[in-house]
Amino acid sequence: MKKVIIIIVLISITCLCASAQKITLGAKISGGFGYQYIDNKQILSAGSIKTFNIKGIAQMPVKNNYWLEAGLGISGKGSVIFDEALTTTTHLTYAELPVNVLRKFTFTDLGVFYVGTGGYLAMGIGGSLGYETPGSSTSDKIEFGKDADATKFDTGLNFSTGFEFRNKVTFNMAFWLGLNNIASTTQQDTGTAVIKNREFSVGLGYLFK
Repeated sequence: MKKVIIIIVLISITCLCASAQKITLGAKISGGFGYQYIDNKQILSAGSIKTFNIKGIAQMPVKNNYWLEAGLGISGKGSVIFDEALTTTTHLTYAELPVNVLRKFTFTDLGVFYVGTGGYLAMGIGGSLGYETPGSSTSDKIEFGKDADATKFDTGLNFSTGFEFRNKVTFNMAFWLGLNNIASTTQQDTGTAVIKNREFSVGLGYLFK
């Protein structure tokens, strides 16, 4: 499944480049919450963190109100883990490349409603690990790698919906479903078999062309 997502993303980018004269450019900014599916029986519970995303996008009409949208930006993900007296907060920052197929529906003079789905590729570029106990609080920088805090690359599915107003302002909602296990070998050796990213966001955007 992950290889299929990578192939689809690359093909979509090639199509956009080949039809540059038809492309609509824009930008989106959003905030929301991120959490993670974690397979570790020793964890008492897990919660979400606040996230922030910003990206540039390019849209190209395909056929019958279907559009291809590709983007490039910065995305935040992570979670909070509660384990007896220790609370661990993970903030992950990714350079992300999402590609979606959108279906647009015109609503009178207000604008266009859309729904979409697709996939994303992401590469870890930073982050932090926060550790808190009743008597102390410390933090470390995230290290990416097979034998570090988390693996460097993530892939998954996107689900989105929103509204494009006639004045080119957009309202957007999206959900990211991570498919890649980002648990490093070190984490797996200490009882965390699987970690997969999840995120929900709401935001605004603007279409320049």
